Amino acid sequence: MKLLKKYKMTLIALLAFLILFFVRRETAVSAMGISLSSVGTMLSILPPILLIVNLLDALIPREVIIRHMGENAGLKGYFWSFALGTFGAGPLYVAFPVAALLAKKGARLAFIVFFLGTWTTTKLPIFLYELNFFGVAFTTIHIVTGFSAFFFISILMEKILLKKDRDLIYAKLSEK
Repeated sequence: MKLLKKYKMTLIALLAFLILFFVRRETAVSAMGISLSSVGTMLSILPPILLIVNLLDALIPREVIIRHMGENAGLKGYFWSFALGTFGAGPLYVAFPVAALLAKKGARLAFIVFFLGTWTTTKLPIFLYELNFFGVAFTTIHIVTGFSAFFFISILMEKILLKKDRDLIYAKLSEK
């Protein structure tokens, strides 16, 4: 029963595919092809990222992360969050193992949230693409708005969350 509960969403998706297969076969086949393609893409990206994250876990001492992104890091922590997010590569799901590593090593929650926001907004390839296709005005508005929003959201999350909730988030991130 515990196994069924753990894979409830997967089973629901498979059931939906099965129902769709009997109702609209061509749509179900197309949807399954897209799903398998997405899984294939994810499986080609995640193993190297997990290898790199594990290497970083082994090579970077906890004290270094605490000094640069810990509770007392101040604005320096936002700088490092920005740098990590900007020079990151790949889709957002690649950033989550990195965020979990940062939490495990003692990074402040605000910096982790800001890192994830920066990853979504200002990755270098995305920045160059936007600059080239949408122009300076759009790119500037997008980045300033994104930075401002993620900066305030990161601070707000720390202020609103109770200590026990933050501890629960750190525990969940650290067990991965």
